[in-house]
Amino acid sequence: MFLKCDAAGIASSADVDTLLGGALSQLIEGDFQTRWEAAKRLTAFGPEAIECLTPLLADAELDWEARWFIARTLGEFDHEAALAALVQLLQETTEPELIEIAAEGLSHFGKRGVDALVQLLAKPSHRLTAIQALANVRDPAIFEPLLALADDSDPTIRSLVIPALANFKVPPVDALLLAAVKDTHATVRQEAITHLGLRSHLLAQLDLVSVLMPGLWDLSPRVNKATAIALGRLNTETSVTSLAQVLSSIHTPESLQIDVVRALGWIEKPSALLALFSARNQTSVAVQVEIINTLSRFRAPQLQQRAGELLCHWLTTDLGAATGSAAVYQAIALALGQLHYAPALSLLLDLQQGPNAQTRLYVEAALKQLQA
Repeated sequence: MFLKCDAAGIASSADVDTLLGGALSQLIEGDFQTRWEAAKRLTAFGPEAIECLTPLLADAELDWEARWFIARTLGEFDHEAALAALVQLLQETTEPELIEIAAEGLSHFGKRGVDALVQLLAKPSHRLTAIQALANVRDPAIFEPLLALADDSDPTIRSLVIPALANFKVPPVDALLLAAVKDTHATVRQEAITHLGLRSHLLAQLDLVSVLMPGLWDLSPRVNKATAIALGRLNTETSVTSLAQVLSSIHTPESLQIDVVRALGWIEKPSALLALFSARNQTSVAVQVEIINTLSRFRAPQLQQRAGELLCHWLTTDLGAATGSAAVYQAIALALGQLHYAPALSLLLDLQQGPNAQTRLYVEAALKQLQA
């Protein structure tokens, strides 16, 4: 059943569903929470709701919040009338909040909403809104308009374009990312590095690790972290070598060392495991604990076995030299339990006899895991 609506958009047919009428009234007159709930209910009414909502959206006498909810609701419908209403709103309103919600709604229409969003790109004050909306459209129609902004003078624009285009595995985007690694703005470099770490297909064409490596020494901590993550995702032996060098360097900040440890943990290779273990004496207690936790998370059975052996060696060495900290002992005990490394049983029993009560509790937890 399609509802008949009067000029104000309020249903007037004798057959009007009372639930729809009530929801419309609450959307127009309610407070924020009431409007939120009403908008959610309206999406269930289909074309009947659209027929009533479209004239309300065009009513400039309504307060902007009510129109915001109306636009948001129309953006949930896959219907040409809803699309047309949002396009009209985008062309006529000057309210930033309404422009943003209309753009978001148009992005839900896919390719059909692209033309209006591209027109919004031409308005300098709304380019960010247009790019963010276009980025949500998974269609080739967005490619050329966004690629044209790759060299924009505004670094915020450049940084937003990268993730929007990164889903396209094509040479122009590869070239864009490789160039953006050297951008003068840290946020752009960070975005480029993040997405290069997801383009393993480039490994066959160039030394991608060497391209990314300078990011580990970037002045921006965010770029450092993004680079460590990207190298971990590439999952290569050269990634391990590069990350190991940074981890063992006395010039590497502790926070970056922790990021590097986690990145090495994503690389399920014997070389990554050995790199983690080898760095233990060049790092702080906090980083050592992170190394131990990471060693406990390897999944390949042969790597778990090797991790157990190395952790036992670490514990034996520290106990013998009386150089280890309680935090390290506790982390190793838990790690050995998580690995279910049975050969550690006698070593853990010895550790349980130590003077530190907290350590004894950790050992007890590890022993329970071994015996489970």
